[in-house]
Amino acid sequence: ATTIPLPQGRYTGVLLPASPSLPKAVEAWRGIPYAQSTAGENRFRPPVALDPYDAAAGGDATVVADAFGQICPGTVGRAVGVAEGEDCLNLNIYRPAGYSWNDKADGEGGDRGDGRRQLMPVVIYVHGGAFNGGMGVERNMASFVGWADTPILGVNFNYRVGPLGFPSCAAADREGCLNLGLRDQQMLFGWVRDNIGAFGGDSGRVTLMGLSAGAHSIGYHLQSYTASTAPFHAAILESGGPTARATLSPDHPRTEAQWREFLSALGIEQGQTQVAVEDQQQQKLFPFLRSLPLNVLLRASGAVFSRYQDPVRWPFQPVVETNNNNNTTTTTKTGGAIITDLPISAFRRGAFLRIPILTGFNTNEGAVFCNPRVSTAQDFFGKFTAMIPGLEGADLASLSALYPDPVAHPDSPYARVPRGFGRQWSRYEAAYAHYAYICPVLQTGHFYSGKTSASSSSPPPPVWVYHFAPLSRPEFGGTANHGDEAPVVAHDMAAIGSCPGLVRTADVMHGAWVRFIATGDPNSPAAPAGQLHHRSGSRERSGASSTGKVMIFGADNDERMGDSGERRPGTPARVASLTEHEVEACRYWWERVELSEGIGR
Repeated sequence: ATTIPLPQGRYTGVLLPASPSLPKAVEAWRGIPYAQSTAGENRFRPPVALDPYDAAAGGDATVVADAFGQICPGTVGRAVGVAEGEDCLNLNIYRPAGYSWNDKADGEGGDRGDGRRQLMPVVIYVHGGAFNGGMGVERNMASFVGWADTPILGVNFNYRVGPLGFPSCAAADREGCLNLGLRDQQMLFGWVRDNIGAFGGDSGRVTLMGLSAGAHSIGYHLQSYTASTAPFHAAILESGGPTARATLSPDHPRTEAQWREFLSALGIEQGQTQVAVEDQQQQKLFPFLRSLPLNVLLRASGAVFSRYQDPVRWPFQPVVETNNNNNTTTTTKTGGAIITDLPISAFRRGAFLRIPILTGFNTNEGAVFCNPRVSTAQDFFGKFTAMIPGLEGADLASLSALYPDPVAHPDSPYARVPRGFGRQWSRYEAAYAHYAYICPVLQTGHFYSGKTSASSSSPPPPVWVYHFAPLSRPEFGGTANHGDEAPVVAHDMAAIGSCPGLVRTADVMHGAWVRFIATGDPNSPAAPAGQLHHRSGSRERSGASSTGKVMIFGADNDERMGDSGERRPGTPARVASLTEHEVEACRYWWERVELSEGIGR
């Protein structure tokens, strides 16, 4: 395997040989740090750049980068067999084995006659996990790179999550430590820009790819960077976007209450009466939190997280930075606030980076989040008013009309529920899916495909939207769930190899992602017209006739239901229009985005 010299040291990769599940050998470098440890004095502080390697200081040893680094400690599910700890800001790099390049090459790919090729397009995967868990290796980037027809270079990495990454409260705003996980991500993007050329990657052709909280993160970055500062050039947002669910202010009653509960679980009571007392305590608070054992912090945060799971109002989330993080002593790479306004306001102002976007959703985004015991209309409304307290009687009446009560209306499309589930579950799942994922995804598409400004004559950037439909999870009666697309996008044969229809869907879907990364366009020149991924043109807010098309991947496939399904291979890809109901539902949720985003009524 190859040894790569970097300013921070020399790293030798490992060779992953070709196999039935990996058609081409891949070189991997695992566990390379991109910032200093976040333990000790660096806890609750912006990421700190690595010191340059100094051979004269003793030792020129080469690091064998064959083992994954620690993942960042989170509040949700521990990963079995994966080491976690606060020295977790590390990345993994994957490239086709035996690839040599010429960084002075011109032209569109291929070699120049001397056997050397040009630099490869780069994709950086940003992991999901509710901003409270997850890890970079959740996406099999070796498979993603190994199955690619075009040589590409893949990166995945870890960033801080939970209270260590998102200590969301007014105290953290004063301390200058909001949105640390997003700062970690920006530090990584800068590291890739500065170092990826040594691996054969083209720092001028970088695509971000994220799922769920990873896609939400990318949405925030699209509204944070300008064209001159962005270290990336295209973005893939799977089941997420900047307007998904809530982006509150740090002193919002919900974030403050959750932070108080966290401190209370640690045995700390915050002064609620006098500001002076609180300020005095405040100066001691973060030094005290830095002194606590990691497992104590995680136990306390886990207790708080579990209270806000049903319905979803998760703690430790990105927030609007009211103080612009004035107190931070940080490098220019992570300087300045990342979220300076509600994402919906930034969209309406046109304050977002205009680059090619590929985004989409799965049919049943809500299934894994919705309590199966929801059985009365009161239960249904109660879930939504808990999540969105600003909803009033008229809003709830409209909600009920959009998603008819199956008890009052036996012909409701939501009358069928899985065995043993409450009668309102299908209705709740559909409404939550639209609210939390599907309509925010389409809202990103809407703003990206609109005119750049009233006076602008420049066309909007290309935006492609997909809908992932293969069914799994027989316990839900067969649904296309949040995250189900991940192994299909990665062409991960360990997960899909026994499902021939899904493998064909993966051929098309993974191929589209790779083409988008390589060229900015997911379409194959060789594809028949019916399989071309439709580019959403500019369209107005109203009128179903002008709404964009979506590419449906894996329609009617039910192979992952096993014996509960009919083993239908489905259709790998076809173009369809959004349904009238989807358009109507999203109009409802788009009109009420501020109610989730922290303004309320």
